[in-house]
Amino acid sequence: MYSHIANITLINSQDLFISFSSYRKEKLLISLNPSHPFICLIPINNPCGTKVGALSDILRKEVKDGLVVALETINSDRVVSLTYKHTNEHYDKEIRKLIFELIPHRPNLILLGEDDTIIAATHYTDLSSPHKIIKGFKYEPLENKNTIMESDFNYDSFVKEAEEYYSVAVNKRLEERYKPVYNHIKSRIKNLNHKIDILNKDIETAHKYLNYKDHGTMLLTFLNDEEELNNYLKENEIDCYDPNLSISKNAEKCFTKYKKAKRTIEMGQIEIDKTLDTIDNLKLSLAQTKFMSEEDIEELANLLFPHKFKLNNKKKIEAKPGEITVNNIKISYGKNAKQNDYLTFKKANKTDWFFHVKDKHGSHVIIHHPSPDNLTQLVASEIALILSDLDCGEVQYTQIKNVKKGSFLGQAILTSYNTYNINKIRPETKKLL
Repeated sequence: MYSHIANITLINSQDLFISFSSYRKEKLLISLNPSHPFICLIPINNPCGTKVGALSDILRKEVKDGLVVALETINSDRVVSLTYKHTNEHYDKEIRKLIFELIPHRPNLILLGEDDTIIAATHYTDLSSPHKIIKGFKYEPLENKNTIMESDFNYDSFVKEAEEYYSVAVNKRLEERYKPVYNHIKSRIKNLNHKIDILNKDIETAHKYLNYKDHGTMLLTFLNDEEELNNYLKENEIDCYDPNLSISKNAEKCFTKYKKAKRTIEMGQIEIDKTLDTIDNLKLSLAQTKFMSEEDIEELANLLFPHKFKLNNKKKIEAKPGEITVNNIKISYGKNAKQNDYLTFKKANKTDWFFHVKDKHGSHVIIHHPSPDNLTQLVASEIALILSDLDCGEVQYTQIKNVKKGSFLGQAILTSYNTYNINKIRPETKKLL
């Protein structure tokens, strides 16, 4: 394999891929996931940028542009050695090695210099470890385990699984980079649920005072009957009753207590409904992040929590709505309220078609065609469900001319519509996203 290492990219804290000059369409994916480490050459059409950090800097400096000499396993075990020639700062050629220890529960990436001395690693050990990974020490291969590949191993299936894993790895990269955003959304959801608990307790307490209207009415009937009043007070606990006040004043206090309780229940329920709606929206945003680019997540953070996050010091790149093509017909979908609003009320034509999950938060899905075929409509309906984090449900659809702008960003009001009932989303539509 005489090929130069074009680049080495850290996808996240556990995964990376290596690009080769002779293999433009395929890249070597290396996963150091403790539960299932592996290495596989797969097609990566949309490579992501590298994760910044000390390890990334070292690997790009010490590995990039190296001429590959060999790629082999060590001791017939799940340890792979990539040997390459490296040109140092004095323009001398040196032999270097990248070691991938693909051992479940303790995978590692180790960069070796001359005489197999350790330059860098993703995981180091201490002096007491039987397998020492210490900077400056000589690398000693793991003891021979005589690992034998399973006879029913299917390479095509393995590559397919690796391709699917790459998508997961990219999402993990976004989660790591934008961890403050994810954590803030989760924290906000937790606080809102706590708020609902408090509101429910207030409502439960308020229900105890709904009968104070009856108490007030009864007190007024005892204006001239002190004995009956005393009997009534003994039989009924009225915590606001003050013997130093007149009966009419105490009746007034009961009516006030009743009105306050009624108002607490009514306003509390309104606030609970609003809070539940906010929680649903936040949960949906969290679920939709797996379909988002870095720009989408930054835009989402700015929409949900203005002035809370400063995530990107580089030149601002405008986030764009998602887009796919079915039967040569373009389908667009928003990934936040701003994108939904832009798609439906600015970009779409009056004869385009609008799709949205009925009575749920979700994306606006637009078919940019006046008369789409049945398959395209089905795909648009399924996309609407997927982006609402649903596997089945009812989807509204109508032409844009029947969609009116609501009172807040991204709200759409349909003057007329039809519905699709989807029992199960087809796998091929999920793959499109």
